[in-house]
Amino acid sequence: MARDIHGAIAERAPKSLGLFTNGQLDALGVSRQQRRTLLSKGVLIPMGGGVVRHAAHPTSWQQRILAAVLAAGEGAVASHRSAAALWRLDCVEHADTMISVTVARGRCPRSVPATVHRSLDLRPVDIEPRQLIPRTTAARTLLDIAPHLPLRQLEAVLDDAERRGLTWRPHLRWRIEELRRCGRPGVPAMADLLDRTEGRPLGDSWLEQAAIRYIVGSGLPVPRVQVKQRTAGGGIARVDLFWDAARLVVELAGHGTHATRRQRQSDAERAARLGLENWTVVEFTYEDVVERPEYVVDMIRAYLRKGGQER
Repeated sequence: MARDIHGAIAERAPKSLGLFTNGQLDALGVSRQQRRTLLSKGVLIPMGGGVVRHAAHPTSWQQRILAAVLAAGEGAVASHRSAAALWRLDCVEHADTMISVTVARGRCPRSVPATVHRSLDLRPVDIEPRQLIPRTTAARTLLDIAPHLPLRQLEAVLDDAERRGLTWRPHLRWRIEELRRCGRPGVPAMADLLDRTEGRPLGDSWLEQAAIRYIVGSGLPVPRVQVKQRTAGGGIARVDLFWDAARLVVELAGHGTHATRRQRQSDAERAARLGLENWTVVEFTYEDVVERPEYVVDMIRAYLRKGGQER
């Protein structure tokens, strides 16, 4: 077999997660006989639906999703939990065994190693084509997975998408109105969630956003987030959650941002300087927020009452 065939395949493989369709092999000049030879020698490994993998390229869950999209043919995109995993949305595990792709209604691709959804309402505005693996946009993905997630998990996923700038509420509401006429199952749940969380602040981290959900959900006053306050000595302190009337600051000590001795020293100095300005500084750990949110809510409520903001 000509050396240039091996070289062409090896050069192309990293650009497509090691995957090739029959059409792509044809474009590289690989004949059917050469293809059979490469398959028999284990250089190419069948993935199903006319898609093969170069044996030297490592396997991954992303590769399995792309293989399903390629097998489904032109216009197919990763969707539902597969798209959510590709967007790395919070609370959605990698779709290693539950791969989903969506194609236009009327198409019936065969031998696709995935669950194939056929849609009448998948429009170009719902597709993100600029990624290596074509997928539904974050907004469309949220609407697709909404019927299959508990409300609390759906809320966390929406928060994550908004916090990272993957979706924009006005756009999401526009798509909801467009899809409401089609009777899409996820539309009512997402519309209700948007109404219920309208105006709620977004934190800078997953931990902040989880705390905000618990605080607002318990009926406590909504805090300001990531507020800069001038401290004694003329410095500027940036605080996580802040209630003006009660002069209450809540800091959340995550594992990543408060882990080193220097970071803890900085946190202690900031708390001391805020204390000189008559601000009450209360710190909660990652474990507090995740494992005992009721304690966090009860303590904040008690401090707000002490400061005269919660009655």
